[in-house]
Amino acid sequence: MPDGHPASGGLTPEDAAHETLEIGMHHLCETVELAFLKNIYGGLLLSAGGLLALVLATGFPDFDSSPGLSRLLQGTAFPVGLIVVYFLGAELFTGYPMWLAMTALDRKGFAFEYFRSTLVALAGNFVGAVWWAGMQSYFTETLTEEPWRSRIIEQVDSDITDNKWHVIFLRALGCGFLVTIAMLLGTQNRDGISKALGLHLPFVISTVAKFPHTVEYMYLGTTGMMLGARLTMGQFFWKCMLPIILGNSVGGAFTGAYNYWVFIRRADDKERTNNRNWLSDDAE
Repeated sequence: MPDGHPASGGLTPEDAAHETLEIGMHHLCETVELAFLKNIYGGLLLSAGGLLALVLATGFPDFDSSPGLSRLLQGTAFPVGLIVVYFLGAELFTGYPMWLAMTALDRKGFAFEYFRSTLVALAGNFVGAVWWAGMQSYFTETLTEEPWRSRIIEQVDSDITDNKWHVIFLRALGCGFLVTIAMLLGTQNRDGISKALGLHLPFVISTVAKFPHTVEYMYLGTTGMMLGARLTMGQFFWKCMLPIILGNSVGGAFTGAYNYWVFIRRADDKERTNNRNWLSDDAE
């Protein structure tokens, strides 16, 4: 088990990397039923944070004249869902690229297990996000009144319908990188407040910059379509889900690969360094 850093009460980056690798190996062995339920739960919880963010940001009176402030409101509120997901042991797809990149580099598991884990995570998150969009956001009429309805439609059409595929992909890549950094900080810190801040701050950057998160747009995209956005079902899968999933995967896999090579492989370099016969000062 990781020893931690006694001065801060948290883990060193090396220990956090090893613990993250162990989490990845656990996900490869997790049963389909358990993983599916935990990802449904994660989709529900993250979407609850999304609902909070939409109510605050799109209901802001100076929405059009102060776009930076409305983004800040949305960016501050939305990560609440991620924090709750992490604290309650639910799961989100966006962590899987980091975990599975590390296990792949460590040559653990089989190809089928990687495919199964990814597919189950996406399916579970989608069920949870769509349920929250329909049952808790649309049918409750929480977002059907003005100004929320028109501003959510405007946001969905601006972010997805009228945007370019490669722009959505590149933004999603940034989100995948920042969200997995947040998860690493959550793993590295041990007390509740430090964990919450570590999870919150990188995700604030991502949300304020409008970097799309897979589960966020499972919720936001379906909510927007229910409210009347121009986003069609075909566009939802081709222009929304596909570039965001791919971008989040590349960004998250980069974080996983970096932490594996720097903090796990480097341990082997240290061992070789310690075992090497160096020239001593008194050598003739």
